[in-house]
Amino acid sequence: MENKMDKKTKRLALAGLLSGVTLLLTLISLPLPSGYGYVNLGDGGVYLCAVLLSGGLGALAAGVGAALADLILGWAMYAPVTLLIKGLTALLAGLILRKAKRMATPLSLLCCLLVPLGYFLYEAVLLTAPVAAVNILPNTLQAVLGAGLGTLVGRRLPQI
Repeated sequence: MENKMDKKTKRLALAGLLSGVTLLLTLISLPLPSGYGYVNLGDGGVYLCAVLLSGGLGALAAGVGAALADLILGWAMYAPVTLLIKGLTALLAGLILRKAKRMATPLSLLCCLLVPLGYFLYEAVLLTAPVAAVNILPNTLQAVLGAGLGTLVGRRLPQI
């Protein structure tokens, strides 16, 4: 029988691994049409964090992995908001997936709307609303694709 410490250690190791996966998936990127920011596959990692870890640890792993990518790719001005947006997305999706049974996946996919909304609000303040509006569609497509893929893959992996 596995003791609590073994389970905590496994979850912590998984969080580090998933943070790295989120970082690597986020580094696979293309510039956004506005010239500010980029689209990437990182939301798949965010949803893997939500499915496999849920809660605060999943949110931390998702947010840190995505924010580190911003720093590495030269978009440091986005790192704090990325930490918040991706962390919140993973937190809410993970909670929904853990609590809701039949409607869990569709409800958790709604969480991906936090991504375009969060970045639009941030960019509207930082840049201008018209510049931010150009990024809504690519951010939405990125979030929906990542949510679908991350949830699909995460549901097929063993849970800790």
